[in-house]
Amino acid sequence: IDASVAITEDALVASGLVRRKLDGIRVLAKGDVTAKLTIAVTGASRAAVEAVEKAGGSLTTTTAAAAE
Repeated sequence: IDASVAITEDALVASGLVRRKLDGIRVLAKGDVTAKLTIAVTGASRAAVEAVEKAGGSLTTTTAAAAE
């Protein structure tokens, strides 16, 4: 995945990292984020949003609010 462009659910499926986006893709906080990423997915944990923002990136969700 190219970190210089926005990472969307379609890009994740096309890259093979995710098989399909049946009910949407949710990002969880596992591991470290070291690159400045722009991510747009269905949902994300609060810790995942914080990790991406701490690295200088942004994580937006299509749900009303990020869940814990």
